[in-house]
Amino acid sequence: MILSPQSQLLERNISLFEEGKWAFVNPSDAYFLDGLKSSEVTVIHQYFDIFAESVRVIPSVTLDSRDIDKSGFEVTQKVGNHTHTFAPFVTTENAFTDVMLFLPKAKTHFQLLLRMAAGMVGEHGRIHVVGENKGGIKSAAKLMQQYGSPQKIDSARHCSLVTVVVEQAHGAFEPDAWVDVSLYEVDDTSWNIASMPGVFSHKELDAGTLLLLQKHSTSMRGNVLDFACGAGVIASYLMLRYPHLTFFLSDVSALALYCSALTLAENELSATIFAADGLHGVSQKVQHIITNPPFHTGIKTDYTITKRFISDAKKQLTSKGTLQMVANRFLPYPGLLAEEFSTVYTKAQTSQFSIYDASL
Repeated sequence: MILSPQSQLLERNISLFEEGKWAFVNPSDAYFLDGLKSSEVTVIHQYFDIFAESVRVIPSVTLDSRDIDKSGFEVTQKVGNHTHTFAPFVTTENAFTDVMLFLPKAKTHFQLLLRMAAGMVGEHGRIHVVGENKGGIKSAAKLMQQYGSPQKIDSARHCSLVTVVVEQAHGAFEPDAWVDVSLYEVDDTSWNIASMPGVFSHKELDAGTLLLLQKHSTSMRGNVLDFACGAGVIASYLMLRYPHLTFFLSDVSALALYCSALTLAENELSATIFAADGLHGVSQKVQHIITNPPFHTGIKTDYTITKRFISDAKKQLTSKGTLQMVANRFLPYPGLLAEEFSTVYTKAQTSQFSIYDASL
């Protein structure tokens, strides 16, 4: 059991949690809360990996995109005195005295979380933020000023803890205010994409994804998985181009899955959606996987996600199945793919990205 630096800082301030009604949003590990077993707390997870590690009984979640409307979705599991909820957001109002936010990578995502937390605590409630110093906690304090006067509580393990008392009522979080719907166009296909802060390539078509759409395989059949689907850009485009295909979408992020469902609805499409940590717990076999996979965890480059994905993808594919992916040219994926797939070739390349086709 290794606590993240953020959790180690909170552990130093454990007395902070002795009073009040607390909610935690996006804890950076599943273990800090073990120190609060006797306290009733609510934990909101936008990331399925920490949710699954915390509750230990839900390896993945399968959703029908048509069941996800603008009010979102949630998966809740009680563990002792703790209530864990996997959801893109919550709209509870004045339900807590204190909310602890773990600082996300993107400023716009942090602004969304601040607004949600302000509704959760109401006037005179407290919002606390813990984050790594090199992850932007100093600029985060400036963003907190719109809710009150931020105060630094402690600093250790290269992290800081900042608190603000909310000076006025803000009402429940309104997801509609944070959803952007943009019209994208690739070749002769135009379609709508719904995205929110915290979702990959919010408000823009990522250059790697664009290259993948331009160079995608045209010989796919049967079941196709869009892994790390983000806002559903790849799946929705290909579903419009090839209506005979059956698509599945997966992501670790509740915000991404929510936006994917909205994107599909915007284009009068539907699909099965998986919330999962990589492909763990997903049993659906597919003929093809297509992906623009993540290679970051927090603020660091992290290849382990895609290394594990390549290994797991082989097990997920049927006989003679294929994997098509886009990646930054500097990433060492050709060798990793060759360890698992019998045929690997580079289909397209730019100064920044490569498209790899791999088949069993």
